[in-house]
Amino acid sequence: MTNIGLIASITLNVILVAYIVFGAKRKRRREQSRKQPAVKTASNVRTISCPSCGQHIKFTLPIDSNKARCRRCNAQFRLDVDDHRNVYITEIKLPEEDQSIKSLEDCYLILGVKEGTIPMDIKAAYKKKISEYHPDKVGILGIKIKQIAEDETRQINAAYAMLQENGLV
Repeated sequence: MTNIGLIASITLNVILVAYIVFGAKRKRRREQSRKQPAVKTASNVRTISCPSCGQHIKFTLPIDSNKARCRRCNAQFRLDVDDHRNVYITEIKLPEEDQSIKSLEDCYLILGVKEGTIPMDIKAAYKKKISEYHPDKVGILGIKIKQIAEDETRQINAAYAMLQENGLV
């Protein structure tokens, strides 16, 4: 009987210690989750979505001017703020597509390759052009040059996408 009582006593002690250890860990986790502050945003920070491409645009109130521009698609719009500090988009001017690519020949010209070039050479030309005109590389040279680089990058991407759609890459 003493052996069975000893084994039962040891088992009970092991279970009790495990319960205490796991309870302490659970309590510690609960306390840590309570200590983490909730993410607060400033009451004057607003975020809107571009009506053209859906890009999130952040700005702070009060607005210096009521004009805004999307960095992704270059859509321009007018912002109005009411008495309750709600922001509304009132006018939209979408970017003009006069620089759109009309044919595959235009794609080849933009990428600087000849018609009928193998896909591997088209990819290499695309990577070379993108590395030349990437806006992050020329951003330190000024706003106007960065804008030109963004336009060129947009055209290069459109040309490459058109070649991909036609199965040439």
